Amino acid sequence: MARTIMNPRSLVLTAILLIGLTACILPAAADTAYFDINSQPNGVWVCLDGWNCHDAPITFATDPNSYHTLSGYMDGYQFSSRTVYANGPGVTTGIMVALDRETPQTGTLDLDSSPTGADVWIDNRYYGETPLIIGDLSTGTHALTFRKAGFEDMKTDVVITAGQVYRTNQGLVEYAPNPGVGYLQVDSNPGGAAIFLNNNYQGSTPTSGGAFDINQLTPGTYTLRLTLPDYQPYTQIVTIQNGIINDIHATLSPSAPGPQPDTTGQITVRSSPSGASVFVDSAYRGITPISIPDVTQGSHAIVLKMNGYQDWQSSVNVATGSGTDVSGVLAPGTQPNPTAPGPQPTKSPVGVLVILTAVGICGAAATLFRKSG
Repeated sequence: MARTIMNPRSLVLTAILLIGLTACILPAAADTAYFDINSQPNGVWVCLDGWNCHDAPITFATDPNSYHTLSGYMDGYQFSSRTVYANGPGVTTGIMVALDRETPQTGTLDLDSSPTGADVWIDNRYYGETPLIIGDLSTGTHALTFRKAGFEDMKTDVVITAGQVYRTNQGLVEYAPNPGVGYLQVDSNPGGAAIFLNNNYQGSTPTSGGAFDINQLTPGTYTLRLTLPDYQPYTQIVTIQNGIINDIHATLSPSAPGPQPDTTGQITVRSSPSGASVFVDSAYRGITPISIPDVTQGSHAIVLKMNGYQDWQSSVNVATGSGTDVSGVLAPGTQPNPTAPGPQPTKSPVGVLVILTAVGICGAAATLFRKSG
């Protein structure tokens, strides 16, 4: 049987084609891990570490061998949050974010602690510091945590009843004089920065004063990193000592102008009570308190909604490369507000551009190969 031997030029073109096709299929990054996120229903607004947010499906790149928080939001559905682990370099971890439909019956938490200023977590989400009122919580059982540096975490379950206010004032217990652990309190100017300790996500710096508490740290040396869109990363080496509270006050510097002009800023939204649904130009973006990155410059309409309260509305002008604070006080209403219809989900334009570019490269490579044959 006769064999066809390709000439050297064809061999080179074939090698280029194979390399190009491989690049189209496999991401090439030696020091990066990936989360491939899908959702039920489709188009859930998902946030990695509180600030990197897109409509699902989306792929996030992050540090390998590190822990992160993945949250999912959609109007008419219950909020979801979980801790996820990024595997080794180049490894993609697939995750499905499935949301349950929100019940129309909600209740309220009225919280305080002794001493005050304790961080409040409900169902793995940070809501602020005591004293604090949190509304629009779905009926049923919720996991409640109080956390303050130098004190033991106080964890309990609370049962929310429709239309009722659950009040509690928790006394916190100080750690023993020799607890075998240290503590970290972190705040930043501006607030809303994501906090990483040895590349593991911890939470975000408060946007309304106070500090974020990290407890039960084994004595030793840690790398603290704060990130905020439009600002340079802040990094500091921290030494944790037994029984000592370390206070970190970070001042973030704006990012240097790049070759392309920056046309976005960020909005930090708070409300009283906390837990209000946030709409930016009619698009649902989560619940307060929340920092929303990559908002285009110019004027935007902000609406806050919560069952049993009147809608709060305002407009905000976003400047490029900077943050804008929005704070709304919701007035009680005579009737619960109906859930507003959310916008039709849209996929990230960046993701579409990448796909079209990859298809174009692969098509060009295939055409070149056919002409050389």
